[in-house]
Amino acid sequence: MNKFKYLLEPRSIAVVGVSDEPGRPGSQAVRALLKYGYAGRIFPVNPKYAEFEGMTCYPSVEAINEPIDLVIIGVPAKGVVSVMEMCAAKSVSYVVVLSGGFRESGPEGVERERQLLEIARKSGIRLIGPNCLGFASIHSNVYAAFGSITREPRLTPGSVSLVTQSGGFGYSIALSCAEAGVGFRHVIATGNETDVDTVEFIDSLIDDERTSCIVAYIEGTRDGRRLLEVGRRALAAGKPILLWKGGITEQGARAAESHTASMTGTYDFYKAMYKQTGIVEISELHEVVDYVKALAPGKYPQSNGVAVMGVSGGSAIVFADAGEPRGLSLCELTEVTQQRLAPVVPNIGAIHNPIDLTAGYFSEQNKEKLEVALRAVLEDENVGSLCVNLATTGAAGSAVAAEVIGRVSRDYPKPVVIFSSTPAASNSEALAVFAADKVPVLPSPSRAANAIAMLLKYRTTRECHLDQSNNRLDELGGRAYQLPSILQAGNVLSEAESKDVLADVGVPITKDILLNIGEMPNFFGLTFPLVVKIVSRDIPHKSEIGGVKVGLRTAEAVEAAIKEVTSNARRLAPKATLDGVLVSEMVSGGYELIAGVVNDEVFGPVVMVGAGGIYAEILKDVTFRLAPFDVRTATEMLDELKCRPIFDGARGGAVLDVNSAARALASLSQFAWASRDVVQEIDINPMFLSAMGVIAADALVVPKSLVKAEQAPCPRPDSEAALAEN
Repeated sequence: MNKFKYLLEPRSIAVVGVSDEPGRPGSQAVRALLKYGYAGRIFPVNPKYAEFEGMTCYPSVEAINEPIDLVIIGVPAKGVVSVMEMCAAKSVSYVVVLSGGFRESGPEGVERERQLLEIARKSGIRLIGPNCLGFASIHSNVYAAFGSITREPRLTPGSVSLVTQSGGFGYSIALSCAEAGVGFRHVIATGNETDVDTVEFIDSLIDDERTSCIVAYIEGTRDGRRLLEVGRRALAAGKPILLWKGGITEQGARAAESHTASMTGTYDFYKAMYKQTGIVEISELHEVVDYVKALAPGKYPQSNGVAVMGVSGGSAIVFADAGEPRGLSLCELTEVTQQRLAPVVPNIGAIHNPIDLTAGYFSEQNKEKLEVALRAVLEDENVGSLCVNLATTGAAGSAVAAEVIGRVSRDYPKPVVIFSSTPAASNSEALAVFAADKVPVLPSPSRAANAIAMLLKYRTTRECHLDQSNNRLDELGGRAYQLPSILQAGNVLSEAESKDVLADVGVPITKDILLNIGEMPNFFGLTFPLVVKIVSRDIPHKSEIGGVKVGLRTAEAVEAAIKEVTSNARRLAPKATLDGVLVSEMVSGGYELIAGVVNDEVFGPVVMVGAGGIYAEILKDVTFRLAPFDVRTATEMLDELKCRPIFDGARGGAVLDVNSAARALASLSQFAWASRDVVQEIDINPMFLSAMGVIAADALVVPKSLVKAEQAPCPRPDSEAALAEN
């Protein structure tokens, strides 16, 4: 934690805006620092007071004749800029602005925030906030904060760090976790993120040896590409990030002419990033609690096989129902395992999976038998993880189970998760033992299944990432391209030009002949049936004006079609410049896909592939990845499609060449990355996949200069200063 060491562990803190009013943010911060035993120097600041809480109260920051690592500002918004200027004159390193009344409040607030950032940039101050609830570093008793985080119950020290754009909701996450026994290292609210943002804090926490897991709540980010890089760095370091993205239903507005753009939303890009970084998506408070507890032991399943043992058959069924859609399987136990179980499981029980230990099994007289059963299962090569269903087992039985399970689990690298619905108030002894041995206890079998599935997915993604890093293409690099000069001109490319560009970068295209207007074709080298299309940069969607004719089987039909599409274009698009007519071999057979690229302002180029045809925009059987990526990632994309089973030869059909589609998508992604400064959109529709390969039948490339860039959505925090009285 070198980067923010003296922010999160300051040697001295000045608090501007203390008052006898108990609800004032600055007053809450000072009282929390005193109450929880902060060991550094505290300098209250308010010219109206000679002392505060028994300490000298200074009239200004400049009046303090000692070094200050951190200044906390809690004065009304109109006074913040002048205090910031004093901090700059004092060479303060870090400032936390708790005050609201900045960009969230209107034009005047926007200007105040601009001034704050200008001062910070010129002076080298790192600014947190404004309009934030501040932060708490639990290990070092630093409470540069106000609101619920400063009040009882106090958070206990631990290895989880939380970063949140919304202080109020973020603190709700922290308190929910604390109630479940989770300990924290840092809890940081970033507010308006004028300077330091959530992603920068996450990045720094990866280097903090005492942080093992990072939880984050964000409403948006200015730099999705940086979040991608930080996510990959965390994955390589083995530090899971649990990310809650607020506002997932808001569609990103895009001025675009392609089908690709109309089928995307901001949330699609976040989901792609999760898959490429191992960032764990969360959307419920209980998921945060469950996943943090499941991650605490640092144990991950080596396979999707799960054994379930316990005293409730119904619980095992619920576990299986929840686990199977997420990739878990109640595995077959080996013959050896069943032989070891037979002597220690009651005759009326079951030694296959799920293992029925029968009611009342968890007892003092069965301790040795339970240990034998646990070791037999955990030593089974088919078992990747174990769920023990205590269900409604009482306090005495649960205590016995906890003592044995906790002791045995220490000897194995496989995750062990407990389902118990016994009320915590009557089960404190068992819960304390489980907590000491880092055995997660969850209140339902489905939540236990979800937690194990999360562990499996994280391990799989991490192994794939390490494999990529050691043996495969660096996905943030990609191959080098000599970009065609036509892209630099800033004009929409015609279909013929677009397909030429794609062919040059490795995307197969149809065999075409480009004719001048009025020119009749020489059919040498083309195989009937043929397709005729009008070519114009001004007509991106040709079929809408009758500019496409398909299934042409004779020279006469082709010549008639050329005349017809030309006439239609002149009549229905009279202002369009006609570049010619394209005669192409018609693709027959295979499966129709759609593919493309959107160059997002936050995430950069994002590649989409999905089921094509007339229902493409209705069914939206699509998936996304952030460019660039390799063939393996492209294959994963294709495997995610609902239509994927068709590629394997549905109803006796031919097996389609999925590898060729994956190679084309990988090439498209690398070109999209290389051309990110000049290309805004690429639309390939349709792209046919057959047993012989993949081929782009139509394409559109839109240069970036033609698309008006829109301001990326920024977080819009509520005025959190209003929470001071809560």
